[in-house]
Amino acid sequence: MDKILDTILKRIEEAGFEGYFVGGSVRDEMLGIVPKDVDITTSAKPDEILKLFSDFDTLDIGKKYGTITLLYQGEKIEVTTFRKDLGYEDYRHPRGVDFTDSLKEDLKRRDFTINAMAKNRQGQIFDPFEGREDLKNRQLKMIGNPQDRIQEDALRILRGFRFASRFYLHVDPDFLDAASLYGARLKEVSSDRIRQEFFGLLLTDQPSYGLLLMEETGVLKLLFPDLMATVGYDQKNPYHHQTLFDHLLCVLDHTPAKLSVRLAALFHDIAKPQKAFYGKDGHLHFYDHDKEGALVTDGILKDLGAPKKLRVSVSALIEDHMTVQRVMTDKALRRQIKRVGKENVLDLYDLILADAYCTAGPGNLELLKERKARIVELLDEDLVKKENFLAINGHHLLDMGYPKGPLLGKILKACEDLVLESPEKNNLQDLKSFVEENFKN
Repeated sequence: MDKILDTILKRIEEAGFEGYFVGGSVRDEMLGIVPKDVDITTSAKPDEILKLFSDFDTLDIGKKYGTITLLYQGEKIEVTTFRKDLGYEDYRHPRGVDFTDSLKEDLKRRDFTINAMAKNRQGQIFDPFEGREDLKNRQLKMIGNPQDRIQEDALRILRGFRFASRFYLHVDPDFLDAASLYGARLKEVSSDRIRQEFFGLLLTDQPSYGLLLMEETGVLKLLFPDLMATVGYDQKNPYHHQTLFDHLLCVLDHTPAKLSVRLAALFHDIAKPQKAFYGKDGHLHFYDHDKEGALVTDGILKDLGAPKKLRVSVSALIEDHMTVQRVMTDKALRRQIKRVGKENVLDLYDLILADAYCTAGPGNLELLKERKARIVELLDEDLVKKENFLAINGHHLLDMGYPKGPLLGKILKACEDLVLESPEKNNLQDLKSFVEENFKN
């Protein structure tokens, strides 16, 4: 990929135009991170780029805004003409763009200083807004007046919080003030864009930092009022030494960076405030907060436009996160696998382990780790791998003379319990014998 990128810049330069790597790829390289995407900015106009790269497959869907996409071995390389925006409308889109011959003008329209650096083919860095210095000092600053930049596009608030979490950056107080002042503009932003940035924040190494910034600026209350109810909430229970929000953030930071698990971690106790009641022991209890939490979370994710498959996985994790009995037989574990889904059950134990760590500390995890290891072994069993694992079915029962109706379901449920307890009995002969012995025909 490096070779073709060099070829593209070389061809642009040899045609008499300027060409630079720009934005996130320059920033990531400075941080020692392999860039996922590489964008190029150039003084060449879109039609000139199309002519220069007529031997490439191209996309011109962004031509109006100066972007031509070059396709190379399944990769997309965006080449965009130097431009400046003509003001914004709907808190997102520029009313239009003017092409310019100035690299500095193009960099000026970008959001944060760390994203406004360019590098030419010879390795020279162009950094008119001191992004390198801000990276060195771990500072996140906007280009220009933060209030103006956020009013142009309010999504820059969440984008900034994501960068702060991803790169461990101190956030400029002026940016935080502007986020607090104009956070309500996020209501004008589409749920798709909110979802993309918020999910990206959750997948950073320290998502709790971004959530704390959201809470500090009022963005959390605006976007997730049910979650805001956990802030400062005293659980008044000897098993919980943190406020509820702090506990959620702890669990969030201690789960793997997988979206379904991170979402379940953040929202797994969201229904505790509404399910709380005092027991005779004088402590707060939260019965059924797992089930209610799954429903509340599904509503939140639905409003964000999250895909159904993701919502189902998150609900399954939250509904089962309280299944932490000290003793669980193989039968109970097999049933749990069936209930949660074999594709989710190891994620469930990642959530449970993080929850336990943030409740009782690291010294209380061995039992859960052993249980997770046993789950891994059970996942290899045929009856766990198969959705319809019983060797007997309703047709067999009808052939044995049992009538249609609720009794068939009751018999099959009993057979399932038997097999989950004793997998070796999952054969037609043993199951028929079991049915004949336990259910009168």
